[in-house]
This record gives sequence, C-alpha cells and structure tokens, in this order.
Amino acid sequence: MTILTRYIAKAVAATSLAGILVFVFILITGNAMRDILGLLAAGYIPLSLGVDLIFLLVPSAFSFAMPLGVLIAILLVMGRLSANRELTALKAAGISLFSITSPILFVALCGSLLAAYINAVHAPQSSASYRAILNDLVRTDPLRFIVPRTFIHDFPGYILYVAEKEEDRMKQFWLWELDEKKRAVRLLRAEEGNFSFDAQNDALVLTLKEGFTELRDPKNPDNLREVQPTLSFRDARIRLPLANLLGAANKPRKLKNFTIDELIQLRRGAEEILSENTTEEVHQEALVDYRRIQYYISRHFAMAFSVFSLALFAVPLGIRVSRTETYANFTLALAIALSYYFALIIIGWTQDKPHLRPELLVWMPNLTAQALGFWLLLRAHRH
Repeated sequence: MTILTRYIAKAVAATSLAGILVFVFILITGNAMRDILGLLAAGYIPLSLGVDLIFLLVPSAFSFAMPLGVLIAILLVMGRLSANRELTALKAAGISLFSITSPILFVALCGSLLAAYINAVHAPQSSASYRAILNDLVRTDPLRFIVPRTFIHDFPGYILYVAEKEEDRMKQFWLWELDEKKRAVRLLRAEEGNFSFDAQNDALVLTLKEGFTELRDPKNPDNLREVQPTLSFRDARIRLPLANLLGAANKPRKLKNFTIDELIQLRRGAEEILSENTTEEVHQEALVDYRRIQYYISRHFAMAFSVFSLALFAVPLGIRVSRTETYANFTLALAIALSYYFALIIIGWTQDKPHLRPELLVWMPNLTAQALGFWLLLRAHRH
C-alpha cells in the first residue's frame, strides 16, 4: 500500500466516522425526544433504563447513518482534492483516477459489509427489544406511571391526580372522566386507590376505596352553576385499556424487526405452503407472504450496500462540484441520500404486490447509483 493510498483511505475513514457519529446522534436525539426524554422527565423510568433504551437505538440509527456519513466524507475529501488542484497534480504525476479512488471504494466496501452485518442481526434485535421494553413498562409496573401531585394525561379519556403514593397504595385520588370533546363528564374522588394489571384484557384495573362520584350533565358538562348529584361508594373499579396508550400487548412483530435467520425460517415456511396442493386463495396468500419476506431480506442487504453505491456515485460528483465548504457538501449529501431513501419508500409500497417483484425492485436504487457513478467516473477519467 503506497503512501498516497494510505493518506486517502485514512482521510475518508476518519471523516466518515465523524459524519456517522453526527448522524447517529441526530437520529437518536429525534427518537429519544419522542419516546424517552418525556418518560425520564416525568419520572416514569430511571436514568439507567433511559440510557439502556438510548443504546438500543444505536444499531438502527447506524444503518441509516452509515451511507450518509460515508457519502459526505467522500464529497468533502474529493471536493477538497479537486478544489486545491491536488487531483490535477496527481494526474500529472502519472497516477490514474482509478488508482486515486480505489482506496475510497475499498473503505466504502468495508462499510457496506459492516452495515450488512448490523442490518441483518443487530438492528432488528435492538429495535424489537426497544419497542418491547416501552410496551411493557406499564404492564410490568403499573405504578411507574403515577407521579404524586401531577396531573396525568397518559390514559386516553381520563385525567388522574394523586396527592400521595406509598409503595403500592395511593392516597387522595382524583379521576376525571372525559368525553370526546375532552370535557369532564364525571369526577371520582377517593381516599385510597391502587392499580393492578389485567393480563387477559390487557388493561389496568383501578380500584378506588371510600370516595364519591360527582355526575355532570352529559350535554353540558361545563355547567357548574346547577347542583351536581353525587354518589358515595366504598369500592369502585375502572378498567383502563392499554392498547391506545402503548399498543396491543400481543401485536405481531413487524418483519423489518426480524433478523436474517428468522426471515429465512419464515421464508422456508412459506415455501412449504407453496409446494403443497392448496387452494388458489391459500396459494396466493402464501405467495404474497413469500414475496414480502423476500423483500425484507433483500432490503436488509440493499440498504447495507447503498454505502458502496452512493460512494461510487459521490466520487465523480465530488470531483465535478469541487467544493471545500462543509455545509455545501452536507446539503448535497443529504439531497442524494433523501432521494435514495424516497425511492426505497416508493418501492416499499409494492411489497404486497408479488407480480411487481418487490424483492428485485429494492435493488434498483443501488444499481442506478452504481451505473450513474461508474459512467461519471469514466467521463472524469477521460478528462
């Protein structure tokens, strides 16, 4: 390996690593602000669990950040070499453009192989674990979501308020039941209350003791001038479904969160059905399942090899643009990556249409970027 090869490879690798870390941070921050920071701020989860959840976001973020990081690194390195006339000097010294770009493409190929392993194994496992932890937070510890002296709006159709919480008991409990317009149609106040989890109905059961219920006019619940009827009770139970809050407990895992080994096993099951003598309807359903499974298998690897495809496209583009400004290369890289991911989204719409062969279409953005990049590289070599 020559000094020039090592120099270019180190420059691209170091810049790629910095870019990947920046994009991983951006992607994780977006998910963390949506799901985790609110739970931490409300005291629903401890800091240690919040950190664990953030780390579970890293593999999925990495699979998207890798192509972006390598893309912007190549645009920066090649743009700087071209803008500073270093490429011209290297060509004048008899070094071909292919020799100059070979270490860049080698780094991109190594990135693709690493991304393929992460996409096929770690990213699906981490995404499934992340979603499972969030979905089971209330189910495993119902009182986790109850913070004393705080109005709790997390349960659709209800507002809760607890003055004190001692272990598994709550004191001075207030509950407002809301209508579709978010108006309080009933108020329950109790001296004590506690939660239990009803696994059969996937709901929290709130038991209130020693309290009263204040009823309101359902047509005009905001009218507080008239005397409202009240009913006292010694024991009252209210069921709070968790499906609207956290999603169904037994909701099937999405195919994108299956590892490559799990997808291959599912594909074998679909192949067995297709090989059997079944009705046309069953055969068609199995074919749709088979194509969808095959699509996600292909998608794992297509997204991984987008690192190499976008790199091949970025090399001649960086030469032609000849810009050293980071913001300009960042904008260009973002535009290219968004175009690539937009194409993947459109192709994803065809996964339920087996006659369109979505498992093959998912490779089209890669092939297009490679063909266009190779053509531009040939043109740059001739000039």
